[in-house]
Amino acid sequence: MIVKVKPLKTGILQTKAPFEDIKCIFKDERNNLSNRSLIKPVLFCRYIGMNYNESDYINKLKELDKYLQSIEVSYIKFTNGLEKVLDMNEIEKAKKIMDNYIELENDKHINPYKLFTLNMGYEIKNECLEWTKKQAFKEIMDLYDANNISKSETARKNFGVKLLLWMNKYLKQLFANECNINIIHKIIFYGTIKRHELYFLILLSKLGCDVIYINPKEDIDCEIPEVKHYSNVIRCSKMHNKVIQFPVHRSKVQDVRIEESVHKNFEEKVNKHMSNIKVQVEKSCEELSKLAESVVMINVYDNNKQLLGKGSGVVISDEGFIITNFHVVNKGVLFGVVFENDNNEYMVYNIVKYHTDYDLALIKVDKRTKSIELSKKNLVRGQKIIAIGSPLGLFNTISEGIVSGFRKFDYVEMVQITAPISSGSSGGALIDMYGNLAGITTSGFDGQNLNMAVLSQCIQQFAGNILKFT
Repeated sequence: MIVKVKPLKTGILQTKAPFEDIKCIFKDERNNLSNRSLIKPVLFCRYIGMNYNESDYINKLKELDKYLQSIEVSYIKFTNGLEKVLDMNEIEKAKKIMDNYIELENDKHINPYKLFTLNMGYEIKNECLEWTKKQAFKEIMDLYDANNISKSETARKNFGVKLLLWMNKYLKQLFANECNINIIHKIIFYGTIKRHELYFLILLSKLGCDVIYINPKEDIDCEIPEVKHYSNVIRCSKMHNKVIQFPVHRSKVQDVRIEESVHKNFEEKVNKHMSNIKVQVEKSCEELSKLAESVVMINVYDNNKQLLGKGSGVVISDEGFIITNFHVVNKGVLFGVVFENDNNEYMVYNIVKYHTDYDLALIKVDKRTKSIELSKKNLVRGQKIIAIGSPLGLFNTISEGIVSGFRKFDYVEMVQITAPISSGSSGGALIDMYGNLAGITTSGFDGQNLNMAVLSQCIQQFAGNILKFT
């Protein structure tokens, strides 16, 4: 079985002002990684030492804590380390889960589907985050192994059980009910930290939380050297000779007006944020047929401008970038691109980029173009789709079908569809019922209704470093 759910990808935000940057609530408010839409930029900063006198330092911490308590995202503050879980029932459950995980490890490589279906205690309701949680657990166990080669199997199992207990306890607080993956939850860890606690902070960061580790006395890079790859550090001008006690609020009564104001601002932010999200509604075939203006026919010529064959292509950028199959263009020297309702043939003299395994190629015309937005959702079996291409030179023929299944050819996953594909359709658009580009039609079997397309995920991986998909 193949896991269709994609895990969350995070990137560490490089910051010089962590106490300000942690106030950001939504993923898309951060512009540093906006050109990589599949990555959620998160803060994981080690704030070491102090640039102020002790009184100003305490006030700065108090203001930060006060603000994070007032905003309506999940916020956990650790000032005395992580709590020990003493409930024997919880411990026994975690031991059984760890036994099941170790059983998966008995194979040379953990089967992704078995890991995906493994019960790991508290289940996050968001499927993407739940899958991310399991992959992050595996990554932390691998990191533990790399740093504890001489440790016994018992010590390793005890660490895994401890990690599972913390996950069960704290992930309930962070990811209760339905989770909005675009909201960034907050973690503050203050003071001395133990090695196992540091592993847990890394896991929380992998789940898309902002994390600041604050210590006026010392850093933690000696505990796990790899923490440098998972976080960035700000070292202040002076180190304190001891860890100062984290300030505690005596009463929240005086903060009511401030919190009400922040609550109102948060609601306004959420409403504004949600209004910017495109609500996708299924379209009719008649509406989808209008996308044919972004599907082109490609005439393939040799160096004498003799026609070698025809294929299709899809506009994926307003700057004139067109994606097609590599096998459509690989024997050509120059290419004539024809648009619907345009009598011109736009000549292209080179291939910008190609990938033989994905069977994808990118060409560019000198023309402003209207593109089809790339789908960010996984296709599912039985889902309706349409295909637009030029079979046998019949320009922009539209056909309807469903997703029949998913197949692997030489380690590349493709989608099988019932929409007919013939010679000339290769490189055409596979479109979901929301009008997004779900794939590129690539091949069919003569006499059989067995047709394949390259998935949008491959398109993103292939062209993502050239194009900025929104």
